[in-house]
Amino acid sequence: MYICFYKNGKKEYYEVDKSVKTISIPNNKGVFTKKVLVISSKDIFYSKESFPKTSYENLKSIVKNYVEDIYQDESMDFTFNVAKVYENTMKVNIFAYPSSILEDVKKNFEFNYVLVEPLCFKVDENSILIYKEDDIYNILAVSKEGLYSYLQLHTFSKDYLDLFIKGLSDFDIKSVISYEDLDLDNSVVKKTPKSYPIFLDYIKYIDLKPYKRFRAFRINEDLVFRIIIYFLIGYAGALYVNHRYYQENIEKITYLDKKLKPFIKSKLSTEETPKKHYEKSFLKDYKNTIAKIDPIFVLDDIASHLQKGDYITQIDIKSLHPSTPEASLIINTKEPFKVLEGFSKDKCLKNFNLESPISENMQKLYSINMKVEYLCVQ
Repeated sequence: MYICFYKNGKKEYYEVDKSVKTISIPNNKGVFTKKVLVISSKDIFYSKESFPKTSYENLKSIVKNYVEDIYQDESMDFTFNVAKVYENTMKVNIFAYPSSILEDVKKNFEFNYVLVEPLCFKVDENSILIYKEDDIYNILAVSKEGLYSYLQLHTFSKDYLDLFIKGLSDFDIKSVISYEDLDLDNSVVKKTPKSYPIFLDYIKYIDLKPYKRFRAFRINEDLVFRIIIYFLIGYAGALYVNHRYYQENIEKITYLDKKLKPFIKSKLSTEETPKKHYEKSFLKDYKNTIAKIDPIFVLDDIASHLQKGDYITQIDIKSLHPSTPEASLIINTKEPFKVLEGFSKDKCLKNFNLESPISENMQKLYSINMKVEYLCVQ
């Protein structure tokens, strides 16, 4: 595994295997070699948010919208991990950083994974890990699943550490590991700092799949072109051989047909069997029993309850049974009670339910995860 560690505009390169080695810029050989860009904790912006429980792909879109809303005037990229999953919600660690970092590193290092420094840690049991990078103290709550929570301090304070630990109500701490000589309890496990960044001792245990970005190699265009040409030539040859084969068989069948025709007696029926119009009767029954669901009507009805600045992050419209459409959706709004009041007065609704508690993010936007059942269908 090759690592490019980006910090304050500077790049350091390492090779991580059984040991850690400092190297120059690695070459591009090795199609399946892992090349990882790690962005320093000094170049990132951190937040922890709660979102409705959903799939990873949907969560990725929600986090993308969240970052774009927070940094509207800046070109920012992001990465994240799920800290904890509950029955209806999930806590997510979000790290944003300037997109220009990726463009700068790509000039010399063709990475295929992107992580931020706090996401490079993983331990066997729930632990608090403390280390200093230049003038910043990094305090991490880490488990065998990865990062749970994170704190940065320019000046270390035991009071801040205690507050951080008290905030981890659902994180059962088994040990505290410190790479710094701090005035802490005797139960703290003290470790000696290395000559290289500390995360390099932990990153090999991280599952990199969620952080996949780009291919780590360039396509040899000349080779690809030659492969395509050879394929087309081979394909044309195969078509010609098949054409000759089928042509010969057609000639044989024609010859046999002429020879056997005089010996075959057949009687062609000229009577036409009356056709039954099954299609008309089926369509008539279908229209009488199946209600037509108009998704445009459902979308228009939902939109009528939204205020200026509200937006939908997810919607799924389906048939609950032949006469009742149902919509599952997530709405972000500044006035959740006004939205819910609008739905409660909607005469086209048979019923609506909240799928999870209403949650609030840093922008004072409330997320409503709800399911709506309709009486009107068009």
